[in-house]
Amino acid sequence: MSVRRTIGTSAVALVVSAVAVGAARSDVADAVMKGDRAALRTLLQQRADVNAPQADGATALHWAVYRDDLEAAALLIQAGANVTAANREGATPLSLASINGDAAMIDTLLKAGADPNVPVLSHGETALMLAARTGSVEAVRLLLDHGADVDARDTLRGTTALMWAAAQEHPAAVQVLVEYGADVGARSNAATLGRSAYLAPTVLQRAASLGTEGRPPGRGGAGRDRGAAGGGRAVRGGDSNAAAANQDFDNQDFFAPRQNTNGGGLTPLVFA
Repeated sequence: MSVRRTIGTSAVALVVSAVAVGAARSDVADAVMKGDRAALRTLLQQRADVNAPQADGATALHWAVYRDDLEAAALLIQAGANVTAANREGATPLSLASINGDAAMIDTLLKAGADPNVPVLSHGETALMLAARTGSVEAVRLLLDHGADVDARDTLRGTTALMWAAAQEHPAAVQVLVEYGADVGARSNAATLGRSAYLAPTVLQRAASLGTEGRPPGRGGAGRDRGAAGGGRAVRGGDSNAAAANQDFDNQDFFAPRQNTNGGGLTPLVFA
């Protein structure tokens, strides 16, 4: 299995949980899950129900997408597979193709009527967010060309696709999103402030490496006039004086007064 599918354990489990749950009666889905192309063709000739779900709601098309099986997906769509079907967790075939970063599969689904702006999963994540997190430039561009909302936000943290791409260190995906008008000044919900789970690893590493002299966060000499973005650039550029001055990074609360402008939260630059 490709390493890309390790990104977001819960997202991958959306389909594979069917194995643990035990399959409901869905011969077509079972055949595709096993990669049995011959059985699939036989079932289609017998006009078996291509939309019959397994116990967790996963259909044959979910499995075809998960397995990157473009031929099986095409056969299923031709036989009437529902491209907008969601499993019990809300995952659609398009969301799984986006997790995989499979542009060819995404194109097939979009042409068959999949809507790139339908929220998936329990917190309103979109296909564009998932593709941005994977870092597939082709997938991101394809979704945007088909009308995906570049600044759509999830309902949990208020994050955008740009923040997802930045957090996973995908500069090429970030560039494409910016080219399509992504708001680089967008801020996540204020609730994300000071929570390490929502900061990119590079930010936390810089914070840990700069140390502290016992000063409260946000009160570090010349650093008091620098935003989180300015400090980040200085460290990246190897400016030792700026790095020493920006000891505010020793505490994540440093980000709060600088990013919490007009009730907002973290910007894409902090996620990066």
